[in-house]
Amino acid sequence: MSKMNELKVNVEVDQKALKQLVKEMNLYPNIKQAIAEYKAVADKLEEQQRVLENQILDLQQQYAQNLIDQETANVAEVVYLRIQQKKTAEEMNIIDTLLAETKEEKQELMYHYYKVYRKALSMDGAIASQYDVKPIFDRVLSQTMAIIAEVGMESRQQYLEVFPDVDDLFSDSKVREMYPRVLDESFNADRHRPRYNGSNIVLESHEIESATSGRIPDKFKNKETE
Repeated sequence: MSKMNELKVNVEVDQKALKQLVKEMNLYPNIKQAIAEYKAVADKLEEQQRVLENQILDLQQQYAQNLIDQETANVAEVVYLRIQQKKTAEEMNIIDTLLAETKEEKQELMYHYYKVYRKALSMDGAIASQYDVKPIFDRVLSQTMAIIAEVGMESRQQYLEVFPDVDDLFSDSKVREMYPRVLDESFNADRHRPRYNGSNIVLESHEIESATSGRIPDKFKNKETE
C-alpha cells in the first residue's frame, strides 16, 4: 500500500480573503493614537532636557576654567573673574532648577499616560475579541468532515457492490457446516473503511490558544512539513 493512501487532500482556504483580512486587521488604533500623543510631548521634553544638560556642562567647564584663571590673574582680572564666576554660578542654579522641573514634567507625563494607555488598551481589547476564530475552525472542520464523509461514502459503496456475492458464499449452509462461524469478521464493513489512527482529542484548546498567539503547535508543524 503506497503513501498516497494516507489521503493527502487539502482543505480549501481562500488565501486572497485571508490575506485581505490580515491586511485590514487594526487591533490597536486607540493605543497607537495614545502613543503618538505621548511621544509628541515626551520628545519635546527630552530635547529640552538635552539642551539644558549641554548648557550646564558648558557652564561647568567655564566655571572650572574661571577658577584656574584666577590663580594667575592680577587684582583687576580677579575682580572681573569673580563677577563672571558669580554670574556663571547663578546661571547653573537656574538651569539646575529648569532641569529638575523638566525631569519632573517627564515623570508626571508618564504617570498621566499610564492611565491613558490602560484605557486605550481596554478599548482595543474589545476590537480583538471581534476576531473570533471559532467560525474559521468550524468551517475548516466542516470541510474536513465532508472530505472524510465522501471518502467513507465511496468506501461504503464499494463494500455494497461486493457484499451480495461474498455474503451469498459465506452464508451458504454447506460452507457454514465446513466453516462453522456465526459471523465471519473478515468481511465486516468496519474492517474495510478508512481509519482514523489518532487519539480521540483532535485539537485541544491550548493548541488553539497557541495558534491565536501566532505559534503553530509542533505536532501540526510536523504534518505541514511531511
